[in-house]
Amino acid sequence: MAFKSNTELFEAIERLSKDLASTGQEDASSLIAKGMSGLNGLTDGWAYLLDHLDLVKKQYDSCLSTQQSEVLSHIQLTVYKVVHRE
Repeated sequence: MAFKSNTELFEAIERLSKDLASTGQEDASSLIAKGMSGLNGLTDGWAYLLDHLDLVKKQYDSCLSTQQSEVLSHIQLTVYKVVHRE
């Protein structure tokens, strides 16, 4: 799964957040929303989002479905590449 644009990435993040909330993972969903709120077009905003995605993975991965965990990992990797310009 590769994202062709930021819009596609943001839509995937939104879908994951909604999916988490609908499966009882409201705290994980809230962390993602908080991370998204920091996006400002600069690298520090992307880093803020990455920090929150990492927190979700660390704190909630054992509660996520396999699909949710895989989607989260893919999103993390994509955002990591934006932050580190890879």
